[in-house]
Amino acid sequence: MNDKLDKIRRRTAKEVDEEQKTLLKNQRFLFLRNVEDLEPDAKQLLDNLRKVFKELGDASMMKEALRSIYKMVGNSFQAETAFKNWCSIARQTEIKDLIAMAKTIENNLHGITVYWTTNALSNAGMEGFNNKVRWPIRQAYGFRDKDYFILKIYNLPNTKLESVL
Repeated sequence: MNDKLDKIRRRTAKEVDEEQKTLLKNQRFLFLRNVEDLEPDAKQLLDNLRKVFKELGDASMMKEALRSIYKMVGNSFQAETAFKNWCSIARQTEIKDLIAMAKTIENNLHGITVYWTTNALSNAGMEGFNNKVRWPIRQAYGFRDKDYFILKIYNLPNTKLESVL
């Protein structure tokens, strides 16, 4: 959701005049941070910016509403209802990025709600492992020897991953 919100922020910054641009300047993390982690003065600034920039404010509120589903919902039935409600509201905002996200959520709703039927287990560990496996592929620009690549995967716990940037 943060990538969509940041995309909306950049688009908004391009569409407004110079005075409003200065209001938005250096406020990226204000929109991306969790509201409960903000200082009181930062919360006030965020509220003011949400009022000035309606589309960005709506998207920011929708981000927080989506986060609250994971905090408040207790079972998969409640989650499904909450996500459907969120998608309905997202469509009403008429913000194309939120509508696209609503479609994605609706298309994957069963898989999302499984989170609550598996006692809040996620696939984060598997995603992390997949990223570790993709790392040597990126470093070598692919691989030719399948057996050697499998050995490299087995050696991943002993390998220190470093960025080449």
